[in-house]
Amino acid sequence: MAHGRAQGTRRVWVPAAFFGAFALVIFGRLVQLQILEHPRYARAAQDELIHNATIFARRGSLLDRNGNMLAASVDTWDIYVNSRTWKVDAQAKTASEQLAKYLNIDAEALRTTVGQSGQVDVLIRRDVDYDVGKQIIHAGVAGLTLLPNTKRVNPDGDIAAPLLGLIGLDNTGLAGIEATYNDALQGTPGKTIYERDTTGDPIPFGQYITSAPKPGADLVLTIDRYIQQLAERRLDQAIREHRATGGSITVMDPATGEILALASRPGLQYSTLNLDDPKTLSLLKNVAVTDMYEPGSVMKIITASAAIDRGVVTPDTTYVDTGVADVYGIPIKNFQDEAWGTQTMTGVLQHSINTGAVFMVKLLGAEIFQRYLDAFGFGKPTGIDFSGESDGIIRRPSDKDWSPVDLATQAFGQSISVTPIQMISAVAAAVNGGNLMRPHLVKAHISADGSRHDVKPEIVGRAISAGTSATIRSMLGQVIAQDRDGTGRNPRNYTAGGKSGTANVPVINGYNDRQIISFVGFAPLENPRIVILVKVDDNADGKTGTVAGGPIFASLTDEILKYMNLQPDKGPSKR
Repeated sequence: MAHGRAQGTRRVWVPAAFFGAFALVIFGRLVQLQILEHPRYARAAQDELIHNATIFARRGSLLDRNGNMLAASVDTWDIYVNSRTWKVDAQAKTASEQLAKYLNIDAEALRTTVGQSGQVDVLIRRDVDYDVGKQIIHAGVAGLTLLPNTKRVNPDGDIAAPLLGLIGLDNTGLAGIEATYNDALQGTPGKTIYERDTTGDPIPFGQYITSAPKPGADLVLTIDRYIQQLAERRLDQAIREHRATGGSITVMDPATGEILALASRPGLQYSTLNLDDPKTLSLLKNVAVTDMYEPGSVMKIITASAAIDRGVVTPDTTYVDTGVADVYGIPIKNFQDEAWGTQTMTGVLQHSINTGAVFMVKLLGAEIFQRYLDAFGFGKPTGIDFSGESDGIIRRPSDKDWSPVDLATQAFGQSISVTPIQMISAVAAAVNGGNLMRPHLVKAHISADGSRHDVKPEIVGRAISAGTSATIRSMLGQVIAQDRDGTGRNPRNYTAGGKSGTANVPVINGYNDRQIISFVGFAPLENPRIVILVKVDDNADGKTGTVAGGPIFASLTDEILKYMNLQPDKGPSKR
């Protein structure tokens, strides 16, 4: 009996098609997971299994020139919570209440932070005190990982804060010496890597790799802590007394270029630091290095140095001052329109005569004067080891809008902008024998193994001859010794020389009524050990550099040289 071939029906092929399609989907998904996306899932699995963390190196300390601690790093702990361990409510409650007692935080808020983080390892607190961290470890709080870290401390509080700067959460310098020398201070971080189970705890005998951190170098600064304190105290007092907006006091060793003190306002203060305030960013600079100003009559020191070095005048060269110098039809006048009659070049410095400075610069000529400005380091960075230094600005004959009036006004400190660090470096060259020294703030590096590497003084160039320098010292000594108005700019116990400056602030097409006053001086007269530049910004009382800055220089000179155990060479203390 013949049988016909069985015919497929919907009851057979529909389920077959469904299961066939399902099998293809499963197969495609397997291909996607096992082949196409295998690297991503493998990484995710490894991230679940392997934990790695950075171990910060001990950051090098900052010391003053005598070894006093200015900034140091102390051991701390960073505390992490493994969120998986705290998924069990009872365990999380117990652990959070334990931890909250040590950290003085709310336990419920702590649990909420961990639960809502979406991370496995949740950072709870950075820089927990070392002893507190040890107590937490011994308490055996569930789900915690404590990693060693360090935090920066400044034993003297706000002293030298704008100079020292600060570091960020990653122990990287953000400003000041901390930023400039970050590579040397930071050292090399270490790393720890270990396998962990599903609760986040380390697997016994699992893979464990660690690289130890390498400590950073300590830096010995040229700063003297005591002199820095004196300078900051005097600067704060001057700002209050003269109702000023800020200023700086810089103390330098003219023979080496070492900065003994660098006080500046406004500037960073650790006690009031608020990094959430956008205005804080403006405080992370040091105005003595970054901010430019027209120096006024202090520049007459440089003009006289150039003229004497070139041989166009001597200290006794005379001219007749009528109170006005005509420069291509433009009248250049003295302060308060004074006329001094027949005067020597020493008298020009003593009386701060603008027309006398114009007399000298005319004899020099624009090209020669510009050469001396370059030789004294104006119009370019000094190279100080501090970030953010400004170049300064010189109007030159090659500039399209330059005129002979610019040459005349540069002679007494206008049409030229400098930084305080440029100005004090130039004056140091004028009185130290003629060498332009590179100013610097780091005296030595001390490596982790204890070896010390001293920073040698660097001569940038020759500004004037030694003979000219001796002559300038003598002339500036007569400026100080005269003290005709009894302002107190003459130190009591030490011979000294110096010059004041008072300059209005330039604006478009002229100057406004704001002024910047300054006084620069050195002592002792024959063998200078210090140069001091006092600068006060926008003093509302309108007093001049002689009246407002001179007494600060005199008192600082007496205190600093006494502190340096230098025998007085004049006055009642001289033996």
